[in-house]
Amino acid sequence: MKVPLIATINHRTIDLRTGKLKVKIYRNSETEAIESPYKPYYYKEHPTGEKFNTIASDKTVNLTKHHYIPNKDILPTQALYDGGREALLERLCIEHPDFFKAYPNTDNLKTLVFDIETHSPDGGFPFGEKYPIVAIGIVTSTGEREVLLWDGEDDRKVLLDFAAYVKDYDPDIVCGYNLVGYDIPQILHRTRFHGLKGYKKILNRDNSSWGWDAPKNQKDLKTQAGGRIILDLLRWTRLDYSLSGIPRGLKSVARNFGLEPLELSFDEKTLLDYSMEEINDYVLSDVDATMYLYNHYFPQIQYIAETLSVPLATYVNAPVSFITKILQGRALYEQGVVTLDNNKERHPEIYRADRGNYQAAHIELYQPGFHKRNIKVDFSAFYPSISMALNLGPDTTEIVGYDEYSEKLEEKDGILYVPDNKVGKRVMVKIDPSTKSCLYKMCSEFTEMRKPYKLGTTKEDKSKSDALKIMVNTFYGANANPYISYGDMGIGITITSVARWLLLSAVSIIRGRHGKDAVVYVHTDGINCNVDVDVEWLVNRLRILMKHTFPDCEPSHISMDKDYFKEGVWLQIGNYVLRNEDGSLTKHGSTFKATSRSKFYLKVLDKIIEARINNTISQSVIDKLYELEEYELDDFVMRKGQGRNKEDYKSETDLIMNLMAQGESMGLTPAEGTTYFYVKTNDGYKLRDLVSDVGEIDMRYYWDTISTLLQKFQLGDWLKKRPPLTLIDKKQKSLMEWI
Repeated sequence: MKVPLIATINHRTIDLRTGKLKVKIYRNSETEAIESPYKPYYYKEHPTGEKFNTIASDKTVNLTKHHYIPNKDILPTQALYDGGREALLERLCIEHPDFFKAYPNTDNLKTLVFDIETHSPDGGFPFGEKYPIVAIGIVTSTGEREVLLWDGEDDRKVLLDFAAYVKDYDPDIVCGYNLVGYDIPQILHRTRFHGLKGYKKILNRDNSSWGWDAPKNQKDLKTQAGGRIILDLLRWTRLDYSLSGIPRGLKSVARNFGLEPLELSFDEKTLLDYSMEEINDYVLSDVDATMYLYNHYFPQIQYIAETLSVPLATYVNAPVSFITKILQGRALYEQGVVTLDNNKERHPEIYRADRGNYQAAHIELYQPGFHKRNIKVDFSAFYPSISMALNLGPDTTEIVGYDEYSEKLEEKDGILYVPDNKVGKRVMVKIDPSTKSCLYKMCSEFTEMRKPYKLGTTKEDKSKSDALKIMVNTFYGANANPYISYGDMGIGITITSVARWLLLSAVSIIRGRHGKDAVVYVHTDGINCNVDVDVEWLVNRLRILMKHTFPDCEPSHISMDKDYFKEGVWLQIGNYVLRNEDGSLTKHGSTFKATSRSKFYLKVLDKIIEARINNTISQSVIDKLYELEEYELDDFVMRKGQGRNKEDYKSETDLIMNLMAQGESMGLTPAEGTTYFYVKTNDGYKLRDLVSDVGEIDMRYYWDTISTLLQKFQLGDWLKKRPPLTLIDKKQKSLMEWI
């Protein structure tokens, strides 16, 4: 690896006598302290000071530069910090971009991937001190596989064995799926339960207690611990746009990658109702899936850290805007531009508290229902291509005022009038065409770097291609971030406005040639059509339109791709099903993310999808959906989680209050995180354990579920009349016969 594993700068690394700042570097399983070439400083405004340019403005400011010793010197209240008072390490990366290249981690990285399985005897979500850890599955980058199982008494030995394993293997990276939000906090909850003092020190490489903690809020867990990197793959799947519309649970993600993780049902059973052999296989299946995801995402992560020339941990722990912060920060520093405020301070007219900040992307469903043909045309690298076409960048783009609102996007006298209905005005944006922006140069560079990898066939090629794509795509979001100093909202608001304009222009062009019914759905950068669109013709029309509207632009950066799908069903905005060329289905939207739904709901949904996507709807098919006697009682079970403590619920009529009361009557103590399994009966909602027979279910409720789904699929004309209140006796042949 071309950069070190971890680097830290804090008050512990500063010699208060000399003021020398040390960088503590972890690499090749060793630690060394290197004197920092960066000396902390601040600015003060002074009429005789050096003249500096400021970001996103033609204004200059006179400043004097003052060095100081962190944690020792008392700074004046009027001190100004370049970049908005960012961390010392980030400033070192900006001002000395090649520093960390001299300290590579040349040893092979050792990674430990683990997953825990926790027992919940009361059916609640198993998070907290009272829920024992039955198994910890481990897979390492050196090929070791092990499952630590409890002895039937308690999980004390499991926890101690895990600590010993970590200490003996001595990993550089500890990896898991939702380990920051669940696995590590739960381990530490149980160590606190057993009174295992000093456990955190055992887990850390340098014997410190900093980092691994069991926080009140799961999201508060630090992700760097004593010489090791904690890598939570859940975060990286959430950043993966290719998984859009897919639930981010481990098993859902794994199945998307072609894996088949083992499943255990906990509707009727607890974890300990299964044998130790079954638990062993189950946890190994999960940890193997996690290792697969690690091997998929980590090369991207490493390549980005190396391309930025920052320590691996610095990038792993950084927010999404970090890439832009470092790259644009370096470019502006080289230009002698200072950034003394952030977007929110710079543009109060946009970031107002009484409304949303700025207008987002355009989404619209034109033709709901079934479509036999589905052709999708997508703008390629849409936001980066717009920024390049218009030469947007923090060193070329400036918001110069606001005009009365209209929907017209135009350029007059060198000023772009950018409509935004959230701002309620047209934002006046000035772009300097005399020089290429730093953003233009970086997008161009990364696009060129990506070309050979994009055409490559190896896993390494794909990883590097994906990494460079991530780097290019982060610029928009970062520049629209209210708290960024190295970017400007003039870039973000112009990109989204021009994107909406181009998208709707493309829709108008397609409908003008193929008819108004040709366009089915548009979303951000893509258009779904039921006709085959000539992409080259469409792009040429758009480029001509761009050049006419913005004379100084380079429309050649705008391009489009095309994908073919078979049948598709569009329910509502964001909810659709497409059949891919290989016959598989792509489902997108909340309708299909039915984590709280019953098996009955999912089975009916699948049957409707199958009939609708195959266009085989008939009365007999619909009638069969209503034959509830074909289902078992457990098929009708739904689930609801207790999201907070009982006393925090205010309304006595809430369903969760009813379920908690029923649970208490059965000896179950209500607790945050508890999951309640229930059915709708003729006597109201009841916990599953209080219902003995399928005949108790409320037929009308479940019939209404079917009818609601049919209406979503534009099949309302096929609805059946509401049934009687009670279900037929099981001895009768069919529901239809009974009716």
